[in-house]
Amino acid sequence: MSDMRCQTFLTTSLLACLVIVPQLYAGKPGCSDVSTAWTIQPYYADGLTRNAIQPDAGGAYINGKSGVTATIQICNGTNDAVLMAGSTRQISFNFINRLASNSQTPSWASGIVSGTGATLHIRKLTFVPVGSDRAQEYGFTTWAGSILPVRGSWNLRMWNPNTDAMTDDPATNIHLATANGPYVDTLVNVHHCPANSTATSGMCAGVTRETWFVWPNAGTTTYLDGSPAPVAATQVAAIVDTQKSTPVNGGQFSMPFLLSITVQ
Repeated sequence: MSDMRCQTFLTTSLLACLVIVPQLYAGKPGCSDVSTAWTIQPYYADGLTRNAIQPDAGGAYINGKSGVTATIQICNGTNDAVLMAGSTRQISFNFINRLASNSQTPSWASGIVSGTGATLHIRKLTFVPVGSDRAQEYGFTTWAGSILPVRGSWNLRMWNPNTDAMTDDPATNIHLATANGPYVDTLVNVHHCPANSTATSGMCAGVTRETWFVWPNAGTTTYLDGSPAPVAATQVAAIVDTQKSTPVNGGQFSMPFLLSITVQ
């Protein structure tokens, strides 16, 4: 993220403003999830690569507007950031960069799919690394996923087994195992900017509302056995059919994206 074009792009993105959200706890009377605005950026963190996840022409996806629900779910204790685009806003996904397919790969997973009803889901967005707090700038890794705007129960999952915020064992978690194969899914990077950031350069320069930037790691991943993957195996995500009693892997794809999630 040292490329000056990337810094310029990120710091001129939609960055809104408010103070850091006070700590709330699951089950606390009067608990309210944190209202957010999501910007789906057209270009990846390098400022050059066209993203595979694209917005519609409606601007930021803002909680409570145009049927959008966009919150950090603190009341259920997950601290996940979830965007539900609703019945009027659309999100597009481009599956042109197929890395692996199988007999369960759907026919639509060969180009762009767009529609209403899609979701984006970033796990444990409020995770804070040891030694940091939310008044500071910091980074960590986590999982990302989506419910796709297609018929059936297809999810897009970028669930690396070992991240800072989320760790699990594919040997005991069938959902995690299904999302990783034949390649290991890519780590999802999160960069946190505090409210009223004092940074004079980088992603947090000019940020006045607490904001998280989210994008998949650009490095090449590996096969499940640890052997090197082809150089094209970057930003690896799997599509998973969750309609059946056992989840089904429908192939893996290179899915670059860049999101900014801002407290309203």
